[in-house]
Amino acid sequence: MKLMSKNVILAIVFLAISLVTASQSQQDGAISDKEMKLVDFADLEYPKLARTALVQGIVVVRAKLDDKGYVVESTALSGSDVLIPDCLANARKWRFQPNAKKAVVIVYNFRVTDAVSKSGCSHFMLEAPNFATITTCSPQIR
Repeated sequence: MKLMSKNVILAIVFLAISLVTASQSQQDGAISDKEMKLVDFADLEYPKLARTALVQGIVVVRAKLDDKGYVVESTALSGSDVLIPDCLANARKWRFQPNAKKAVVIVYNFRVTDAVSKSGCSHFMLEAPNFATITTCSPQIR
């Protein structure tokens, strides 16, 4: 059941990315995964406010690159207002091999697990070149 849920979520994410990329491609040209080669990235902690409020969801960020592949500007294409600021700040810490469009898309997937923790937990997992999953445990029940 959980595997099916994960597959459904991934299918929805990829559909959303396709739609966003298609609309963006009319303006800036589509960005293929083949054009995105990750050089360096920074982990992202689950934002405390989002964790406390149990906010989950997908944030899609379009980033502009300089000639060396550093992210110089990031813009949210979709996502929760609670999650977006941390994603934009995190995206500016990433580096890619420069590409012809000098742009990339980064997808952040935020999930709250059923686990319970007294001290809180956050886990960052990257599926190169641009899909980051950030999970956290449920806040402790009092």
